[in-house]
Amino acid sequence: MYLTLILFTCFSIKTFSCTIFTASSNSIVLAGNNEDMCTTNTEIHLIPGSNDKYGRIFWGFIGDENYQGGMNEYGLFFDGAGTQKVNMSKSELPEFEGRYIMETILEKCKTVEEAITFLKKYSHPSLQYAHELIADATGDAAIIEWGNNKLNFIRKGDKKYLIATNFNISESKNIHNECKRYNIVESILSTEEPSLKSFEKALSLTHQEGNYGTMYSQIADLKNKKIYLYNFHDFSNRYEIDLANYLNSGEANYIIRDLFPENFSESNFRMRSDCISQLAEIPTQKVTFKIKSDVEVPGSNISIRGSAAELGKWNQDGVIFNLNEKHDGSKTIYIKKGTLFDFSIYADNRKYFAVDRDFERLKEIVVEVKSDTTISVNVGNWKLKE
Repeated sequence: MYLTLILFTCFSIKTFSCTIFTASSNSIVLAGNNEDMCTTNTEIHLIPGSNDKYGRIFWGFIGDENYQGGMNEYGLFFDGAGTQKVNMSKSELPEFEGRYIMETILEKCKTVEEAITFLKKYSHPSLQYAHELIADATGDAAIIEWGNNKLNFIRKGDKKYLIATNFNISESKNIHNECKRYNIVESILSTEEPSLKSFEKALSLTHQEGNYGTMYSQIADLKNKKIYLYNFHDFSNRYEIDLANYLNSGEANYIIRDLFPENFSESNFRMRSDCISQLAEIPTQKVTFKIKSDVEVPGSNISIRGSAAELGKWNQDGVIFNLNEKHDGSKTIYIKKGTLFDFSIYADNRKYFAVDRDFERLKEIVVEVKSDTTISVNVGNWKLKE
């Protein structure tokens, strides 16, 4: 995976672990990838063709300047993975101007050879930190990377597959000592025919969990121009995209998780670990909390503790605000769009917690921020913390 935002790069191999591979036989050509990151804020973007651009689908992270990868109507595929920095001499070739060059390749090229011809016209400073795997419907493929002070196009050779993870292949002395995920994928692709089953197996066995987990995965069928999409390393649910049919419906963006059944693991990650609050490109929304109490609120303030970073990540204080009147208070704060969080309500510097009219503690309330939002909570009473 490669993104221009420093937070979104796969440059730290210990935490970011994107895996990309392709394999082909006489009957099928597939490409697969796991995208690992600290946020579930992911999307696909379908763009129909025009007079001078091919129809295409991109995938990546909402708010990022560039997409992670994509495929066009001719079955040309790309996806990128970060690597440790390599030395790069100043090039006499111009840098490409406009959107990310790999996105432009899907607009203008049908094959790997056409893409390579296009790439050779420009310098590629981003390859100091990343490499790209491209593949097409004929089974041709290449990894584009900078190594040993030159631009390299690594091909399949006598193999039926090609794999890219998070190390520079050109400068590696022994690729099998670099990355366990590379070796796991190779053990599958070298012994099994390419199929949805074998690719799902490879993606599943190389997925990552934790703070930098596999946010989404896909298998691209380059001959049939289909995408099989998976959300949050759940390979029991597959979403199929027939590219031609989707492009005929016009330009569209989809949040990836919205295409799947609710996933408790993903929801829990969003509330507890998602790094969305750190992403400068994501807009904020106004979230107004209105608290109304059946009885007089003890003390002079109300506090909200919650899982969102803007609510303190369940720290001791949370957000404290003064009462409007003896029975109510309100507070507006700004929270990143797409945030999922839960929260609880307290009074008098957290000496009391909110309860209902039966004196049962109010459960944490879960909210997803999609737009400017008002959250109204009715409190039956307040109970002194023991």
